[in-house]
Order: sequence, then structure tokens, then C-alpha cells
Amino acid sequence: MTRALSDMLATLNAGMAVIITLGGGAAGWNKLHEQGASAGFVGILVGLLVGFLVAATVCGTLATLILIENHLRHLVAEAAELRRTRRA
Repeated sequence: MTRALSDMLATLNAGMAVIITLGGGAAGWNKLHEQGASAGFVGILVGLLVGFLVAATVCGTLATLILIENHLRHLVAEAAELRRTRRA
């Protein structure tokens, strides 16, 4: 994977986290809005909290994997540079 592709994956991951969180809020409102305005507000808050927890779990795992991949790519590049300098 190139650096640009890795950056694109990180951006998509962040966008997916926002969508999951807002989707949780929308689902919470949809579930409780018929019971009154205050219940709809509570539904939004609970939905946002659940959406945030799901996004943190899923997207946090993906972000960690992307970070590991970037570090490994950097280590390989440094090792290749070190081999080139030792031969010269």
C-alpha cells in the first residue's frame, strides 16, 4: 500500500466513524420520538452514545491496524536505507 492509499483509508475510516455515530443518534430518535419530545431527545442522546461506542470499537480497530501498517512500512524503508549505506 502506498502512503496516499493509507491516508485515504484513514480518511474513510474517520468518515465512517462519523456516519456510525450520527446513525446511532438517528436510530435512537426514530425509536423513541413517538413517545414525546423529551423521549425523542433522550433517544438521540442514548443513540449517539451507543453509536459512539460502536464507532470507537470498529473504527478504532481499523485505525490501529492502519497505524501498525504505516509503522511497518517505515521500518522496512529504514532497513533498506541502512543496507544501502553499509554497502557504500
